[in-house]
Amino acid sequence: MNHLCLRTPANILAVLLLTCLVLGPVSLPAQNRNDQEKEQEKAQQKVKPPVITEEILVVSEVPKERPVSTVTMLDETHMERLKPLDLSEGIRYAPGVSVSFGDKSTYTLKLRGVDDRRIAMLVDGVPSYEPYYSSFDLKTFTTDGIDSVQITKGPSSVLYGANTLGGIVNIVTQRPTNQPRLTFNGAYGELNTRSLGLNTGYQANRLGFSGGLLYQDSDGYNYKDQTSREKTQRSNTDYRRFNFNGKLYVNPTNRSEILFNVGAYLSDYGMPPALEGGKARYWRFKNWDRYTINAGGYSVVGERSLARFRAYYTRYNNTLTMYSGPELEEVRFESTHNNAVHGFFGMADLYLNTSNQLKVSFDYKGDDVRIRDDAGEPWQPFDQLTVSVGAEDHWRFLEDWQLVAGLSLDHLDKFEGESTTRLNPLVGLKYTPYPWLDVHASFSQKSRFPSMRSMYSSGSGNPDLLSESGTIWELSITYNRDFYFTGTAFLQYFKDLIDSVRLPEFDFQRRYFNIGEARIPGFELQAQKSIRWGAATVNYTFLDPWNVSDDRPLPVISQHNLNFEGRVYPVSSLRISLYGIWASKSYWLDSDDELLEIPAYFNLDAVAAYTFSKFEIFAKFSNIFDTYIYTEFGFPWRGRYFELGFRADVL
Repeated sequence: MNHLCLRTPANILAVLLLTCLVLGPVSLPAQNRNDQEKEQEKAQQKVKPPVITEEILVVSEVPKERPVSTVTMLDETHMERLKPLDLSEGIRYAPGVSVSFGDKSTYTLKLRGVDDRRIAMLVDGVPSYEPYYSSFDLKTFTTDGIDSVQITKGPSSVLYGANTLGGIVNIVTQRPTNQPRLTFNGAYGELNTRSLGLNTGYQANRLGFSGGLLYQDSDGYNYKDQTSREKTQRSNTDYRRFNFNGKLYVNPTNRSEILFNVGAYLSDYGMPPALEGGKARYWRFKNWDRYTINAGGYSVVGERSLARFRAYYTRYNNTLTMYSGPELEEVRFESTHNNAVHGFFGMADLYLNTSNQLKVSFDYKGDDVRIRDDAGEPWQPFDQLTVSVGAEDHWRFLEDWQLVAGLSLDHLDKFEGESTTRLNPLVGLKYTPYPWLDVHASFSQKSRFPSMRSMYSSGSGNPDLLSESGTIWELSITYNRDFYFTGTAFLQYFKDLIDSVRLPEFDFQRRYFNIGEARIPGFELQAQKSIRWGAATVNYTFLDPWNVSDDRPLPVISQHNLNFEGRVYPVSSLRISLYGIWASKSYWLDSDDELLEIPAYFNLDAVAAYTFSKFEIFAKFSNIFDTYIYTEFGFPWRGRYFELGFRADVL
């Protein structure tokens, strides 16, 4: 391994720590600060973010209210500028984020090199994951009707419950306002790629509603064939998707809110066979459906304390058909999953005094799985329960400092095997001498319980698996005055990682064990600057991902990742945006446990939008250079693509 790479995160940590120490003594004493800055700071502290049911924790813009982890906010305007097909396109330009595409047409999220199986995905605060695999697919989440996407990395709060080893993503959908909202949008692109959506909402006194509908379909996508160098349609990449989300709000008082929410995601789609690196498989999901219903709310208790609560139920009905050949005529088998997640969580923010706030949480979650390997075969039922309790204290001292300490107790009651319990601590220190400067250092231990597949799957399951665990350190500085800059150094160390291996005592059949140990040190840099006629954002992430157990790089993780957004306004009604991603080479582990190199790539997209009155028309160009890009062997990204669309704000 390159020893310079190993030293780099430590050097960055040292530099940032030195900056923290220097800023304290060099900064002017509190009594000598600029009066204008002091008034600005007081004004910011008075402006509290609105309490909303959809957030687990309020993510404030006030520096002193920010958490001791790294939180990136992608707001509605970001999604509107980008015009993404789904969340896989909408999230990939955030710092520390990478998205890969591969087997089963799955778009996999990684936060600082940690994949989706170890990340908590929330929609309006409600967990959204397939319970058998304990994972999620980014393409199943629409960006239509989104208010914000909150990405939490590093030592996150203990209040989110279990299985937050790699981070947290919370999609917050739009809420109603006292101004009626009715918006239509649509787009049409190559190979009959179409979308048509509607979003609406209105708050009248103590009653409000918000909701949206979105239909999408396509005959598939093209890529540049590496033999003929011609644009070629990728086989079996067609899809149909329908998404609905509806929310009803009732405000019994000015200090409380009740929310009722129903949603559905219905889809069918094909999965292209691998072009190389494995045997071609001809699969289709005749249905991949998700239904959700939940209810909850909040109430202000006493002068400043707050209680939140939510109950939810999510069902997954998925049918996977495997065919014998590319004609998709002869069926080999049809696997069916009818799975569900139900749960309840409650949280309380207890205002103890002006310098101390205590937050407590309780989270209960049940996973129910029924799978059938082929039509006509008996169902295999599995179930498990997860319970978490957490407490987190926020104590301010010496005017500019804040200490955060928390502890969670997470318990898994298995279907088979011995149940497991984990204690996960959090400690963080914040220093905010000015409204435009924030420094924090934090440490946490996190865990992730085994998936039901790794414990109970036929042949390879191991019900005696332990939970995975991780230790995470982070040091970050944020400057937001003439421009915005944030730098974060981190060290992630994981042990008892779960993987499948072939052992002679099991006839060399793959079986899951806790055998993995890995470390991922690195740092992130983000810079933003806006001027009258444009704006630019640049993100750079360095990772040194290393499999300690096997002494080799971790697969599908680039060491360097650079992405940017630049936009200009030639005239007031015209916006032209460029989005680029460059990633260095990575590695792929094939079925024989051999490392194959995945080359570096660069992707460039462009969006031009023109606004007049309440209408907007746009043109989108993706993969402008028509580059052959892949992040998993045999599964190239979409080639050059062109799309036209509109948005109409009727109300």
